[in-house]
Amino acid sequence: MQLSSASALTIAGFDNSGGAGVLADIRTFRKFGVYGVAVITAIAVQNTQRVYEVFPLPSRVVRKELEVLFEDINIQGVKIGMLANSEITEEIYNFFKERNVEFIVLDPVFRSKSGKTLLDEEGIEVLKEKLIKLTYLITPNVPEAEILCGKKINTIEDVYKCAKIIKGLGAENVLIKGGHLEGEISIDILYDGKDFYEFKAKRIKGKKPRGTGCVFSSAILANLIKGAQLKKAVETAKEFITEAIDNSVKIGKGYEVMIF
Repeated sequence: MQLSSASALTIAGFDNSGGAGVLADIRTFRKFGVYGVAVITAIAVQNTQRVYEVFPLPSRVVRKELEVLFEDINIQGVKIGMLANSEITEEIYNFFKERNVEFIVLDPVFRSKSGKTLLDEEGIEVLKEKLIKLTYLITPNVPEAEILCGKKINTIEDVYKCAKIIKGLGAENVLIKGGHLEGEISIDILYDGKDFYEFKAKRIKGKKPRGTGCVFSSAILANLIKGAQLKKAVETAKEFITEAIDNSVKIGKGYEVMIF
């Protein structure tokens, strides 16, 4: 696909195996014809099996990465993923509270698929109390949504209640991904403060690739930047991530990787 003049920024960790983080985000932007730039928050030393160690960058380095990009490039939307710690989370909040960015999509990353902590407890509090208020859309999965709303989620009705609580924290729109719930159908719930929308796809058995949240949120952002309304952007991204999961392959000994 030919790239448009639209540009998107991903703020996330660097996964050296390429399945998640900024590498997956940039590939996703490119797939939708959007030029991508990146601010790296941490080096996640990992392969397809698990995250071994996380090395956060100094918050001043993250700030400098942001400054040099914004003084040069017309960035039309931002996806925020792995933040690593409270210092980086606070720095990003301080940077964006001074700027008017139309689309900030926050994909909260608290733990890796293999169980490694990717944002400390203090960072989660900064995200809940400050950063979430700057977001156009937040896209937690069920375990992340439980942390944000402080309630256990077992049913779709629980998702609806939790979405309202998260909306009350200050996000403009909330999308809770239902991949962790039981059932043959995976249902994501979008809440815009007035209406709820359900996005359904048949659950793909036997495939559990890493980076699905990264790719899904980046696909939504790319479509928003290109002019899609939120509901349509989510629909398109849902179709894309479902196909990407179905086509994922094993390139190592661990989880599958989405190839697109």
